[in-house]
Amino acid sequence: MATADAMYGRMEQAYLNLFMSADHPSLVLAHSSRNLSNKFRNSVIPTSDAFIEPDRKGEMSASAQCAAWLSDNRKKSLLAQIGVGTIDQALMGVLPLRHQSLRLLGLSRNILVVDEVHAYDPYVHKVLETLLEFHAAQGGSAILLSATLPQKQRQELVAGFGKGLGKSAGIDTVQKSDYPLVTCVSREPLSEIPIERCEQTHRTIAVECVRDPCVVKAILSDVIKEGRCACWVRNTVDDAVESYRELSRSFGDEQVMLFHARFAMGDRLGIEHTVLETFGKDSTPEIRRGKILVATQVVEQSLDLDFDLMITDLAPMDLIIQRAGRLHRHKREDRGDPRIILLTPPLDGIPTAEWYSALFPKGAYVYPHHGQLWLTARLLADRKKITMPDDARLLIEGVFGEDAQGKIPESLMQAELQSDGTDMGGRAQANLNELKLDEGYRSTPMQWMDDARTPTRLGEPRVTVLLLKWDGSRLSFWSSHTEFAREMSQVSISERKLSKESEYGGTLGTALEQFKQTLPDKGRWQVLVPLTKNNGEWSGAALNAKGNRVTVGYDSRTGLVVNKS
Repeated sequence: MATADAMYGRMEQAYLNLFMSADHPSLVLAHSSRNLSNKFRNSVIPTSDAFIEPDRKGEMSASAQCAAWLSDNRKKSLLAQIGVGTIDQALMGVLPLRHQSLRLLGLSRNILVVDEVHAYDPYVHKVLETLLEFHAAQGGSAILLSATLPQKQRQELVAGFGKGLGKSAGIDTVQKSDYPLVTCVSREPLSEIPIERCEQTHRTIAVECVRDPCVVKAILSDVIKEGRCACWVRNTVDDAVESYRELSRSFGDEQVMLFHARFAMGDRLGIEHTVLETFGKDSTPEIRRGKILVATQVVEQSLDLDFDLMITDLAPMDLIIQRAGRLHRHKREDRGDPRIILLTPPLDGIPTAEWYSALFPKGAYVYPHHGQLWLTARLLADRKKITMPDDARLLIEGVFGEDAQGKIPESLMQAELQSDGTDMGGRAQANLNELKLDEGYRSTPMQWMDDARTPTRLGEPRVTVLLLKWDGSRLSFWSSHTEFAREMSQVSISERKLSKESEYGGTLGTALEQFKQTLPDKGRWQVLVPLTKNNGEWSGAALNAKGNRVTVGYDSRTGLVVNKS
């Protein structure tokens, strides 16, 4: 959603240039929390006023307009001339969900553009293949974008679109490995067109591998002394919070910031705005000087952030390249050569089965392909640099290519095979859930569910937590936002960590039941957590998936923390 919001902000400045001067196109933001976007809310106009001529002074200046009829329900969003949203809104068109045909109708009239197409797990990737099949069969066109797409995934996407055109399997086989490359699938034979490289995008980033977090802290200390700025991308929220606390104790709260997905929506939007002001394109040397951002994967893609130094936990190669893309994005004076520090387990000797989990016990569950992680670290340690775009194919295929898998040490193969099995299960689940173009409408295992619980993604189940303040006599939302206090007080977390409300008696129990009655859904689809302030800290209680009581803490600087009671 953060990615969609950022793209919507860019698109509203330019979308009118795609139309004739007499046209009156609608621009829609399509995701579940779009009403929290001030830019989108301000663009909605009454249907009776939807054809007022917009101000077109200056080619790159436009005021976004969206008819109220299109904006009142996400199911109708794809009927707009231009929509910006999450991939889920499009994937619902090929899943047995109500109004899926309306979504397909909207898509069929438009060009489907999917950015960062490499970034999806096997389940979403398989559903996307089917969406391309349906879209092609309806006569639609699609543009898929990626800087780090493995050959195998490119072939699967080509086959999906080709199937919708009525082509037999195997007719369109990708061959070329040029970079950049345009692969064109149509009723004509497949064409692969190498693109001339732009010199402005050519650059080399030095890679330095370290194995001790204490070394990272020393490097960040030097960054602050030199008046530069840096980002440390950690692979889990818990690791990011732990590092933030340690660094802020050493360097001060004014120098260190934290950004991850486990903040209440109101706090997250505020932090995102501050991060963009501090490290964005228009940030000044005075604002950036000596600032450190500790973040998770939320900074990897789409947000226009620019750091002097990047430090990252070991992650898959495509994500390392994405993180490196946040280095020296804009021209600035006196910042030296771009450099990325890779925190990685030891690379000398034969790795054990616990090679990755020994240094990253929590990250080991986030990235279970430990063999691919070893290939990533080994390749970067040997080359000591990333040269783009020259190294793109070599680095990606050196980790994800079929030939690369044979180079994984035997000690890591068990984890790799287990992860491969999980991936195959994801694709099988997608095949079971999705509609079949040649079978028409029929009964399905999902039985045409409402999109409130949509299977657009697999992974660990999550719950929405609604944070409340308890002052001893009354309950109120965590956020004081005047119009969207409830939405701004919500945060998502793993169902394993926090699953159900704790039982309350006395005055709080009575107040909680009365508060639920004021909510539109009576609180049925959320876990309500009343927080009480003690010694300056807000905390409450809930139950985890095992039914055990857990302590829930929340702070606007560190976010939601769940600990065993």
